[in-house]
Amino acid sequence: VAGIIAYRGVQFGTFDTIMGLNPYKTDKGLMGAVSTFCSAQTAVLASALVTYPFDTVRRRLQMQSEKPKSEWLYKGTLDCTRVIAAQEGMTGLYKGFWANALRTVGAAMVLVLYDRSKQILGL
Repeated sequence: VAGIIAYRGVQFGTFDTIMGLNPYKTDKGLMGAVSTFCSAQTAVLASALVTYPFDTVRRRLQMQSEKPKSEWLYKGTLDCTRVIAAQEGMTGLYKGFWANALRTVGAAMVLVLYDRSKQILGL
């Protein structure tokens, strides 16, 4: 639950910041929709980049919890992060990031719908 709060916080904060700089934000045509989508995709990728290491650690800890405690590789969250960074480098925390990034198009579309809904409702 804490991970999604950080992810959405970065996502919406980045999106609102980028849209504030978008010269086509009020354009109701194709250019406005495309620029909004590009802004949304950038925001979603930025939030994924910030929060993905936490997902990696969470997944590793979940995977080890199925094993007997004597076979566990990590003692906790900080130890897992330290071991991954020491054995695999910082890039180890981002294993699978690009496959996950392909899934961000849907999240970007949600932000576009969110922004267009705000425009229609005059918010």
